[in-house]
Amino acid sequence: MDTFTALGAAGAALGPMTSFIASQNNGIFTAFSLFIDRYFYIVLPASIIIFYKKLGRRRVASLVLCMLLLYLSVTFMKVFLHQPRPCNEYLKESCPEDYAFPSGHSSVAFAFAYFSIGTVAFPFYYVSAFIVSLSRIYLGVHVLNDVIGGAVTGIFCYFIAQKVVEACLRYEGG
Repeated sequence: MDTFTALGAAGAALGPMTSFIASQNNGIFTAFSLFIDRYFYIVLPASIIIFYKKLGRRRVASLVLCMLLLYLSVTFMKVFLHQPRPCNEYLKESCPEDYAFPSGHSSVAFAFAYFSIGTVAFPFYYVSAFIVSLSRIYLGVHVLNDVIGGAVTGIFCYFIAQKVVEACLRYEGG
């Protein structure tokens, strides 16, 4: 079984959970999810201002590198894997034109959650990651395996970025 078939089979196996979440209709959560969809990439990074002193420069540098890695890796995976979006009868907004796997919103949200482990910011980012991921399924633009793939990608990219920043700082004596 090749990668494409395996990912498609995983999506089919998780279908009932995705259908249940996407079939819900709550006006307040719909409005909140649409807000997240449109302003997520502004609000989450801007929140660093609140926690900057408690997070430290090393973590923030790792996060910045992680965002670059995420942009490159998520874009590459979407283009390479060609996983279509579900965009079915549960769709609560217009269907995005790009591919689905992995979820970029979920990857960024979980990178933020992983970056904040052990700090006062962790509860905020952890809860945000789950709400963002749930909202992607709820809006009908992703299935469960898309957001799980996004979470794994976000955590992995932050881990790699953290190791690169630590190696650079060791090399220059910082």
